[in-house]
Formats: sequence, C-alpha cells, structure tokens
Amino acid sequence: MMKEMSIKDIASSSLFDFDCGDEKLNTHLHLYAKQNEEKGVGKTFVLLDDDVVVGFYTLSSAQIQFEELPPNLNKHFPHYPIPAIRIARSGVRKDKQNKGIGSLLLKSAFKRIVSAFINVGISFVVVEAKPEAKGFYEKYGFVCIDEQKLLYVISIFTVIKAMID
Repeated sequence: MMKEMSIKDIASSSLFDFDCGDEKLNTHLHLYAKQNEEKGVGKTFVLLDDDVVVGFYTLSSAQIQFEELPPNLNKHFPHYPIPAIRIARSGVRKDKQNKGIGSLLLKSAFKRIVSAFINVGISFVVVEAKPEAKGFYEKYGFVCIDEQKLLYVISIFTVIKAMID
C-alpha cells in the first residue's frame, strides 16, 4: 500500500534501484536522464513512494512534419513542422505495474504539458509506444500516425478538454 506518493524533479532522487523490466528504459533512467537534463535534452520526473522511485517520465520538445499527420488531423495547420511535446520515455517499477501508476504518470505529464502550452506553441503530444503499450495510449485518445514506429499523437486541445471534464 502506498503511503505518501509525490512526483518530483529527478535531481533529488536515487535512481539505481529502479527496474521496470525494460533494460533500455532502466539504462536511460540510471545513466542518461540526469545528463540529458543538464544538457537541456529532456526533463525527467519521478514518482516516489516514500523515497523509492516507482515510475518516471521524460518530456522533451518535438515537432511533427505536416505530411506525417493524416488528413483528419492536419486540417487548418500550416504546411511546415508543427510544434509538439514528446513523452520521450516512461516506465513503472515491475512490482507496481498494472496498479494505475502509468495513468498517474500520464496525467502528471499532461498537467505539465498544458502548463507549458500557456506560454509556448504546442499542437500535439507525441509518444513512440512500445507494442505492449498501444492499448494504454489508445485508451487515452492517442491516435497512431505511423504503425512502423508506433508513433502516436493526441491534440493538445483533446488533452485540455479531458482535464476539464
């Protein structure tokens, strides 16, 4: 049972005991997340249960080429790169998976993205899903725009509307 959960900046967290079952995600969190943050490449946030990291996500800026969007999504957009924010990485500790942590992390990411939208042009949220996570993102309204890359997008206005409802 989780007592006190909080989402914090990565800087103050011990990351080396985190294991989500995906070696690439573990390595990213253990070795590269802090370095990437220092270089301005991405901003990583961790969900702590007491002082144990149970999940994380990384946000970075992105763009989508107009041509990548299907006709139902590219209406009213200029024919040049469209600003977006990427959920670059995310993971949940193995023993906490399938307990709502992923949803909690996604909602936290959405709050930060909407906050950025107030000051910066953002049209979409982008994620490259793992095959096992396709259903998760589709449940929240993400639409696949590239089956090979499993590239999913959701309109910032869909995110805002969902947060209001």
